[in-house]
Amino acid sequence: MTSVKGVAEVSSARSRLDATLQLMVDKKDEGHVSSEDEISQSELATSVSSPVVSPSKRAANRSARKRKRKEDFDYSDGQVHHQYIMKLFDRSVDLAQFDEDSPLYPICRSWLKNRPYDRDTMDKDKSSSPEHDSHSDEEIDGIPNVYKMPKPIKAEPDDTRDYRIPEPLPNTDAPLDINADADTAPPPEQLLLGHMSRWKEVRIRWREAGFQNESRFADSMNLIREIFENQMKEG
Repeated sequence: MTSVKGVAEVSSARSRLDATLQLMVDKKDEGHVSSEDEISQSELATSVSSPVVSPSKRAANRSARKRKRKEDFDYSDGQVHHQYIMKLFDRSVDLAQFDEDSPLYPICRSWLKNRPYDRDTMDKDKSSSPEHDSHSDEEIDGIPNVYKMPKPIKAEPDDTRDYRIPEPLPNTDAPLDINADADTAPPPEQLLLGHMSRWKEVRIRWREAGFQNESRFADSMNLIREIFENQMKEG
């Protein structure tokens, strides 16, 4: 009885190992499939729970996975199109239509359109970068093409200063002598209050400089807002 039980346990262990190895091979062959993790986990649990997996069941599982892979391709125009849909916030884009050298402009435009399954829109966006399009007044989907943003507003044409950095706050206090007598020196509390008052004025100046710098790009912000609102209406 002991030998028969040992043989049964060895046979069961070999069957589970065989099923697990076969599952790993199938997973490697399928590559990057969107639902591969869920399929692998369910099949792995099935293979571990059942000591023996028949060849017919393995063939059925492989056929089901092949059918799943075929669903990820589009054969509408007689060609094979692999899709890789990525959702960012409330919009989606098919990244499979672009390569690693594609500019960011057509990718963002396709993401704004939010039509990942429209092949006509994909082919149009793939070549709708400033390097490929001619500067014309042609409109696509009722939205005029935008190839560059308006330049920021300057106070003077030859002004080259950085508008983000405010003018330094002048020092109106008398210079502090660190070697003065400690009895006649101001207390630490008074020094701290003076520093806090100056720090608040410096912070206010930096915030005002930031607001003024952003106002220089008001034309660009209005243009971006108009494009976004038009896209939201179409979506």
